[in-house]
Formats: sequence, structure tokens, C-alpha cells
Amino acid sequence: MKDEESLEPTNFIGDIPPSKPTTYELLVRQSRKMGGVAMKAVVGIRHFLHQDVPLPPSAENFMQNLSFTRHENTRREKTLRQTDHLRKVVKESSQVLGSANTVFPLTLFPDSVIVDRSKITIIKRDFFWTSRVISIQIEDILNIEAGVGPFFGSLNIASRVMSSVDHFRIDYFWRADAIFLKHLIQGYVIAKHNKLDISQLTKEELLETLTGLGEDTDRKI
Repeated sequence: MKDEESLEPTNFIGDIPPSKPTTYELLVRQSRKMGGVAMKAVVGIRHFLHQDVPLPPSAENFMQNLSFTRHENTRREKTLRQTDHLRKVVKESSQVLGSANTVFPLTLFPDSVIVDRSKITIIKRDFFWTSRVISIQIEDILNIEAGVGPFFGSLNIASRVMSSVDHFRIDYFWRADAIFLKHLIQGYVIAKHNKLDISQLTKEELLETLTGLGEDTDRKI
């Protein structure tokens, strides 16, 4: 009997029923599941963000109109800046730096010489409401001479412009006016010849600079 009983099968480890998972193991499994779900969500979002989302026709038209409007505004701003710059240049170029008239009655119809930022204007008057206007750019002036006496003076302006007259003489200025115009014009010629940037100077600074450049060594004239 003992031998038969000893032949009965015994329980091995594999026959032991599995134990229940611990709380820690459950948390680890749950974390892994949640991590997998999160990764799938991230991959899906990345895929969605890299896709081209077509806009509805109304939105496309709106974007096109917005781009066109921005381009038009930029073009208009550029045009306005150019226009303002042109107006400024025109205004500055016509700014009178100095002028003088010949003395009446030594000249029955007084002549005039006007110097602005870009040119010299000579007005020769022969009769009432009758005049000849000659404009010479500063760059075209070759030389200027002044003849002065105790009371009066004259100017002789030589120009490189090809015409029937290559120099212009104006007589019977007041002595001080003739000297002032001579210094001013001569200084402007020197500044242009040496390519000095004087466009940013104010009227007062420009007058002081040009008359200083054109002043004669001998100040006794």
C-alpha cells in the first residue's frame, strides 16, 4: 500500500495557481498603456501639422486680397516718399541765397542778379515789362570778376555754355552788393569744383561757408 501511495503524482511549481499582480505591477501596466496612447496621439498631431490644409475659396480670396493690399500700400508709401523728396529738392533748389539790383537812375530799367542753390539768374531789362532772363548752372560758371569803385561796382560772369555770349557784364551795382555777389558765386564755384557736399547745410550755414570760400586774400577791396 505504501508503494502504491508513493506512486501518486505530486504537485510541482507549475501546478501552483498564479498569484494576483501587485499594486505596483498594475500601475506599471497602466502607465505603459497610457504612454502608448500618448505616443499615438503625438504622432497623429505631428502628421496633421505637416499636412497642407486647404483653405476654403473665400479664405483664399481673402488672403490674395490681403497680399495685394499690402503690396499696394508699400508701393504707395514708396511713391509718397519719392514725391516728398522731389518736392524738398525743388523747394531747396529755388531757395534764394542772395540777389542784387543795379542802381536807379544810373540804369533806367534796373538789372538783377539772383543766386539760388542750383543756378544764377541774370535779368536784363530794356524797357517796361520787357526783359531777358539768362539762367546759368553753378557748374557752368568758369570765372567771376568784380570791378569796384568808391560807390559802385560791376560783375563779369564767364560761362562755359556755348552761345553767342560767353560772358555777362552787369554794371552799376552798389559797391557792397557787387563784392557780396562776387564772394558768394566764387565760393559756390570752388565748392562745386572740389565736390564739397553742401546740400545739407541750412541757408545761413551755406552763406557763411560760400562767402568764406570766395573771400579774396586782399580784403581791402
